[in-house]
Parts: sequence; C-alpha cells; structure tokens
Amino acid sequence: MSETGSEPTADPADLFRRQRDLILMASGDGIYGIDCEGISTFVNPAAARMSGYSMEEMVGLNLHELVHHTRADGSPFPCNECPIHEATRDGKVHRIYDDVFWRKDGTSFPVEYVSTPIWDGGRIAGAVVSFRDITDRKRAEQDLRDSEQRYRAMFDGSNAAGFLIDAETCYVLDENKRTCALFGYDEAQLRRLRAEDLFVGAPGEIAAFWQKVQREGAAETETSYAITASGERIPVRLSASRIRYADRTGLLVLATDLRVRREMEARTRALQSELHHVSRVSAMGEMASAMAHELNQPLSAVMNYLGAARRLSKAEFEGDSRTVQMMEKALSQAARAGEIIRSLRTFLDKGESETEFASPYDVIHDTLPLIEPAVAAAGLSLSCELDPDVPHTLLQRVNIQQVLLNLIRNAAEAMSEHRGGAINVACWSSRDQIWVEVADQGPGLSDAQQARLFQPFNTSKSDGMGVGLSICHSIITDHDGAITAENRPGGGAVFRFCLPVITPGDKP
Repeated sequence: MSETGSEPTADPADLFRRQRDLILMASGDGIYGIDCEGISTFVNPAAARMSGYSMEEMVGLNLHELVHHTRADGSPFPCNECPIHEATRDGKVHRIYDDVFWRKDGTSFPVEYVSTPIWDGGRIAGAVVSFRDITDRKRAEQDLRDSEQRYRAMFDGSNAAGFLIDAETCYVLDENKRTCALFGYDEAQLRRLRAEDLFVGAPGEIAAFWQKVQREGAAETETSYAITASGERIPVRLSASRIRYADRTGLLVLATDLRVRREMEARTRALQSELHHVSRVSAMGEMASAMAHELNQPLSAVMNYLGAARRLSKAEFEGDSRTVQMMEKALSQAARAGEIIRSLRTFLDKGESETEFASPYDVIHDTLPLIEPAVAAAGLSLSCELDPDVPHTLLQRVNIQQVLLNLIRNAAEAMSEHRGGAINVACWSSRDQIWVEVADQGPGLSDAQQARLFQPFNTSKSDGMGVGLSICHSIITDHDGAITAENRPGGGAVFRFCLPVITPGDKP
C-alpha cells in the first residue's frame, strides 16, 4: 500500500493488454497475428481449435505453410499469392469470403477471413487475421440451391403454365417454360405484365377469381381464356393459391391448356357417334336379311304371274302389243330385283357375289336407266361419254352397279342446289385398266372430307349411315382396283375408279 493507504493505480497499458487478451481468448472467431515474414506472433484458442493444433504448436511457425498451403481444388497455393500476406505488403485490408484452411489431420474446412495490416510508427509490422468456419453457411447455401433446383424442376416440369404473381402489384415475378410457350412472350415481356393482362372470362369472373384467392387463399375456374401475344384466346382451367416467401405474399397460378382435353372429348363424341352408326348398321343388316327372305317369295310369285300373263298376251295379241312389251320389261326388272335380293343375302352371309366375264360398258349402260328418274326428279341430267369398246373383264355385276348408283346418287345430292346442272359419267380404257368416272358440279370436297372420305361411318348428312363410300371402296378393292376422289378445277368433285382387265384364264 502507499503511504496514504490507497490501492496502487493500475497501469492503463497493462489494463488494455489484459482486456485484449481476454477478448482474443473469448472470441469465437479464429484470430492470429503474423509478422512481415509470415511467422505467427499470437494465436487465440478458437484458431487453434478449428485447425486441430494447440496454440503452442502454431506460434512461431509460418501459418500459411501450416494451414493455407493448398487451394480447394488441391493445387498448391504459393505464399506470394496469398491475400493474407498481401496485407503486409500493400498495407490494405483484404477480405476473402470463400477459401479453405487445412487441419492438422489433413482435412480442409471452408473459411472466410479478413487480413488487416498492423502499423507501428508509420511502418507495417505485420497483419492480424480473423477467420470463421463457414461450413454451416455453405451447407445452408447448398440446401437453398438444392431447394431452388427442386422447385425449378417441378415448376418447369409441370404440363400447366405456371407463374408467380406479386400479391400487391399483381405483376408477374416468375414463370415456367410452359408459360412462355403458351402465351408467346419471353421472360422479360412477361415481367412487365399484370395478371389481368393475361386472362379473360365471363364478365366479372376473373376479378372475382383474384379476389377469392386473396380472401380465401385458393380459387379455381372451370374455363377461362389465356390471351396470347398474338391475341389468340386459348381455353384454360385456372387454379391459384396464396403463398408466403421471403417475407412477401405471392400468388402461385397454374393455367392448364384445355385444347387437348377438348380434342379428346371431341374424339370421344366421334367414337360414340360411330358406335351409334355401328348399332344402326347392325340393326339394318338384321332387318335387311329378314326382308330379303320375306320379299323373295312374293317376288317369285309376281314373276310367275307376269310370266303367265305374258304368255297369255302373246297368244292373244300375237306378241306385238305394247302390253306384252311392258310385261317383258316388268319381268326383266323383277328378275333384277331378285338378283339384288340374292346378292344382298349373299353379302349379309359374308359370301361373294357371282363373278362373270362382262363389259363394264354394258354394266354401266344397264345401270343408268335405274337412276335416271331420280336424277331428273332433282332437276338434273346425265351426260355420258362411254366407250363401247372397253375390254371385257371379270367382275361382280351387281356390286359394280351398286358402286355406280352410289356415286351418281352422291353427285345428285351434292348438286341439290344446282338445278339444271349435269352429272358427267365417263368410261374408257387405258392399257390394262378400265376407268369409270362420275363428276358433279357441286361445292367440291373440303380437306377434312377428303381425309376421311372412304372411312366407314363418315357422313356429313344427318340421316346418312356413312357407309356408302366405304362399301364402294371395299367393292373396288375386292376387284383389285382403286377408287379416288378429287376436286375439279372448274368446281365440283370427281370420283374415279379403275378395274384391271382380267380374263377367265387369269382367274386363280
């Protein structure tokens, strides 16, 4: 004690050094000092603990060679390139946010550090280094990157157009690739748009949709319309939910393109319609089979009575009266009706019509009188260019007549609004092919009609079965021929089929 009895006054310098030492010892950051040669002058416990050395092992050594000798990629790290030592040369503070230090056991750990020059009397005496293990921060950053990649993968992998909207401004903040493809905008253009710029619906529907999302946290619509960059309106189903992220509120919106679904629904309806046609055709087949059986007997009786009447008339009028001639025509037509009924029954029984060696010219010539009354009743006429010298070939007469009648009937229906017009029927041969053509002056064929023209159950008539042209195609194919259709340059459509010239000797 002093003579006055008071405690001795503490030296301020000693107090400062003691406080400094306490701070260094308590700091959670690693702190060490180096001289201008890189030799450590002091090390705090945190620096030693993180490095795996004791403080005594680290003091007095070149710490660059001890803990900073190798880069993260495994390549050597020369001392003259080290930012820590650069502070002792240029007198500047150097901050590094992503580097590695090496432990005593040979493992590394990520660090960020600050190297600050130590000045003494106007000269650089060394540097003090403060570093921090950033393993946890790096892991959190990697977790965040992984989370963002998962989010982006799910976001971009969605079949729906997805985007994030700022709940306050309603501007687009983020979008997936499907959104850009659907709307026809690039990312920069979308970020300048608000939600209400992208969709329309029934009056008040879209505004009510956004309000419901804000109020209840989720909403959806059955059908709205996305407005593309070109102005096209695409039917979509909207769904949205309110989310929180980074202390902000956003709206996550998904817009599902309904065009594919509607196309599927249209195909389903078409299939149902075709199935309905199938049931009608099946019922028609059963009715036709029963009718063919029932008609055959009275038709045979009619022919017998007509035959008897003709013989009596010939005996009475010596075969020259018009009555006899009319009876002969009636017998001829009754015989043809019987032939049609037999062909129908054979067809329904999946058999084959009788094949004969005949001239297509004769078949056409005999068929035209059967359809001429119907053509004339429609206010139309038949214009024929038939070559009588076309070769004979093996054919099924009734089936070829059916094809011709179908084609002429279709032509007349196509010209229902063109009274006074003519249906052109032509027949000619070229090399080993016989060609038959039916041309009309109607509206022609659309691309959609041409694509499905000869498919079964394809019809544009509400009362049609849609099997006529399909049957024509099957008959001509069975004859090893081909049938086509195209639009005429001057308007209307032309149907054309060809038959190969086959002689009895060629028949297998």
